[in-house]
Amino acid sequence: MAINASEDGFALASFVDLAAGTQLFVTDNEWNGLPVGAGGAFTSGEGVLAWTLDSALTAGSVVRFSAVDSAANVAVSHGVVSRSGSFSLGQTNESVYLYRDDGLGGVLPLAALGYGSGFSDELTDSGLGMAAVMLDGTVKFAEYAGDRAGAGGLSGYQEIVSDPNQWMKQSTGDVSLLAPNMTAFTVTAPVPEPTTYAMLLAGLGVVSTIARRRQGRRRVTG
Repeated sequence: MAINASEDGFALASFVDLAAGTQLFVTDNEWNGLPVGAGGAFTSGEGVLAWTLDSALTAGSVVRFSAVDSAANVAVSHGVVSRSGSFSLGQTNESVYLYRDDGLGGVLPLAALGYGSGFSDELTDSGLGMAAVMLDGTVKFAEYAGDRAGAGGLSGYQEIVSDPNQWMKQSTGDVSLLAPNMTAFTVTAPVPEPTTYAMLLAGLGVVSTIARRRQGRRRVTG
C-alpha cells in the first residue's frame, strides 16, 4: 500500500473475502466529525468513486485504481469503477475514505488514510479506530513497508498497517516512477463473511497513489 503524488491512482487491500456484486465507495470528501447514525456524514464538494466487484475478491488481495482525477480514464485492477464529482487529492491536508451505504440512507466508513492537522478531528466518532492511517507532513510518496505474511487475518494486520512507523514516506524529489507494492497479504485465519462489513478494510490501506496535486488544503478542480 502506498501513496504517490506523481501517479494518478490509489490502491487498497481487503482482509475479508468479498463476493461478486459487492459495491463500495471511495471519497476525498471530509467526515463531518459527528457519530455514525447520528448525523455523521461526508461533506460535499469533492469526488466519489463507485467500485463494483464483477467477480469475487480473495482476502489479502491488493487492488489498484488509476487516473482517479479523470472521469473518462479512471480504472481499477479488479471490478469496475466510475467517478462523480472532482476527485482531486493534495500532498498536504488530505483524507481518503473507503465506505459503504448503510442501507438506511446513510453511510458507514470502513477505513481511511489521511495527513494534516485536521484529519484527527475528522475521525471523531467515525467509528474507524485503528481502521485509519494517519501520516504527518507533506506526502509525495509513502508506502506500507511492514510484513505481509504471518499476521493471519484482519485483527492481526490492522494494528501494524495503521502504525505510521510501518510506513516509508518521501516528501521531496521525483517520485513519478515509483509504484505501489502489489504483493498480496497472506491471510491464514478464518475469514468472516463479506456481509460482516464492520471489519472490512484492508489495513485500511487506502493506498492512494496520488498525482499532480496541490500543496494547500483542498482546491476543487473541474
